[in-house]
Amino acid sequence: MHPYIRCLALVITSSLTAILLLSLFGDVMDAESDANEQEMNSFTEEELNSSSFEHGDDIGNTGFHFTESGEFRDKNGLAFQFAISEDHSINQSRYEEIGEAVTEYIYSIMEKKFGLNRVAIPMGMEESEYLSFIFVSDGFMTSNKRKLVLINGSGAVKAGQWARSIIINDNLYPGSMLPYIEWAQKNEFDVLVMNTNESGPRMKKSESPFEHAETVWDEFLGALQSRNVYIVAHSFGGVVVQKLSKKKDNFKDIVQKIAFTDSVHMGKISSSSCINWVSSSKVANTHMAHRLGCEIRSAGSTKHPWTSHFAMNHIFDWFLENENGTIENSENVLNESKKTDDESISDSVPNQ
Repeated sequence: MHPYIRCLALVITSSLTAILLLSLFGDVMDAESDANEQEMNSFTEEELNSSSFEHGDDIGNTGFHFTESGEFRDKNGLAFQFAISEDHSINQSRYEEIGEAVTEYIYSIMEKKFGLNRVAIPMGMEESEYLSFIFVSDGFMTSNKRKLVLINGSGAVKAGQWARSIIINDNLYPGSMLPYIEWAQKNEFDVLVMNTNESGPRMKKSESPFEHAETVWDEFLGALQSRNVYIVAHSFGGVVVQKLSKKKDNFKDIVQKIAFTDSVHMGKISSSSCINWVSSSKVANTHMAHRLGCEIRSAGSTKHPWTSHFAMNHIFDWFLENENGTIENSENVLNESKKTDDESISDSVPNQ
């Protein structure tokens, strides 16, 4: 084969491989791809207004704020538009700046509204800009309450977020972990929110999402004396949990249930009880299969970033389900919608 043809073939093969990986890890490119897809809300104005989130203040001097119902709007009440320039780099840079401001806003809600503590890890270190951090309830290590652990996917999302694109383009409520935290506190759970994407080569014991999770396990979860940890992990967060379950001998002794939302893990989970709510057009919570030690159920949405929202109350009910199949009284934060994704979310119009 001619060297030029061979080189071209390698380039094409590499490109196809990259595209395949991006399609698998859909939230890796949150800024470039998810930002362009706007979904219609799957919930009513009345349901959203029942949520008592902060609203009204300018978010990080961006000129945008969250309305009482959780929509991201400018001072004229207009929705965010990605393409304000013909130069894509300008649009992307602006989106990233707004994304950073939204991240800090959600951090502040977790601290001020829900009373979670921002804790640097590993603990006991001198203050350094190269330490990662998590959010955790007061008395997490000493109380007898059940523990809810939340783990996001990969990409730009940080602690408290499932999908930054949904938060900015659609609504704070379904794109963030805030409803999960609200439910946990209403139902007497302590909360720990990992921050696996707040990791990197210079961060002590958080050089990768996996090391971050292992550090959190060693300092918070691994020392718990009872089997009362409940995990929700979205997308690549499932890979983090799967690796953690293989590495920690006491994982089964501490983790009671794992709820995945469209997890992309490939290996078996070392846990006796796990369900993966996957993207599907089937009615939410429909049993679909058993795979790699976990039951597979429909999340009720064909859109990967929306699965944590659509599966939410089914996850809550499962967490409170007793061995005999009855469900404890649950203070759910949103009335369950019986609609499937195709009935409740219209196709989006791209921003760019």
